[in-house]
Amino acid sequence: MTKTAPKKNIPKGWQVRQIKDLLGYERPDRYIVENNRYIKAGTPVLTANKSFVLGYTDEKDGIYTNLPAIIFDDFTTDSKFADFPFKVKSSAIKILKERGADVDLQFVYEKMKSINFPTGSHKRYYISQYQNMEVLVPPHSEQKKIAEILSVVDEEIQKTDEIITATEKLKGGLMQQLFTRGIGHTKFKRTEIGEVPSTWDVKKLGDVLDTSSGGTPLKSKKEYYEGGTIPWLTSGEVRQGRVYNATQYITNAGLKNSSAKIFPKSTVLVAMYGATAGQVGFLSINASTNQAVCGVLPSEHFNPEFVYYFLSNKTEELISKARGAAQPNISQTVIREMYISRPSVSEQKEIANILTSVDEKISINQKLKGKLFLLKKGLMQDLLTGSVRVKTP
Repeated sequence: MTKTAPKKNIPKGWQVRQIKDLLGYERPDRYIVENNRYIKAGTPVLTANKSFVLGYTDEKDGIYTNLPAIIFDDFTTDSKFADFPFKVKSSAIKILKERGADVDLQFVYEKMKSINFPTGSHKRYYISQYQNMEVLVPPHSEQKKIAEILSVVDEEIQKTDEIITATEKLKGGLMQQLFTRGIGHTKFKRTEIGEVPSTWDVKKLGDVLDTSSGGTPLKSKKEYYEGGTIPWLTSGEVRQGRVYNATQYITNAGLKNSSAKIFPKSTVLVAMYGATAGQVGFLSINASTNQAVCGVLPSEHFNPEFVYYFLSNKTEELISKARGAAQPNISQTVIREMYISRPSVSEQKEIANILTSVDEKISINQKLKGKLFLLKKGLMQDLLTGSVRVKTP
């Protein structure tokens, strides 16, 4: 059944129109990429889903250039706005363009993004249902102004995203540099983990740090969870970053005579099983965990945040040593057999402080991005419904 726009309380000057009266469509056949072995630069190959740019091609024929355009996935109804030449991956894409000078394509795109369209079965939707939907549309001048306002927010979101990406790249480079060259060293030696400053020790983690796995409370009855005050984490809750809370809590009775234990604040957690295997977290509270988590305990010889960043930089190595394909399994032995460098505690702290400051910048921008998304959501609700009107020339 086709959804329709409400007929009551239509803003002055607005009209109820069908999508097909606003947009025409073109099949993608002539623009589909022939070779899906993508290269690093060239013409973008697009999809309408989250990934958007799948890769690049050097193919010269069949490039779409009638810009801008909306690409629409006929199965998912996802859409993307493209203002650069492109090719597409799938025959399920429809390429949409405005019909006539009274339609602003960017406005219609934003209107489409605000539609909650159900896609319960695997079928093509555009011709049979989607294009027949009715939407409220203002005069062209107001469409254009609304699109401009929303585009400004989109630009800020994109800029913030670019800052986050650049800062994460900077962090990766810094970690590589700091964990191999340190701060201010001129003499180096070869070790099991490569060249490091000559004053550093390199040891197996299990020889210099205590580790322990978590456990399941004595009984799984509700009384051991409800009303509890001790945070209890599963491996699925261990992700890169600092852990401040848990979704489940247990009681002291749940700990008694069981394998469960409390890890102190500043313990470094490594997820050993499942989808998050290899992820490293820093415990900012006292908490217990299940047996699929390894805790690397605090030590007077190591700055705990240094250990956290060092192991965070080893995620790929940990995963490469996991057993099992569907459910990766990293044993505690693998973690204990890893080599870890040991600068002086003061240098460890310096290294950790540098990386913490970079993390803080990433966090600030991630929060800003979240606020911008909320701002745009509110603006879409106000402007695309006409509940707030914009002034036009």
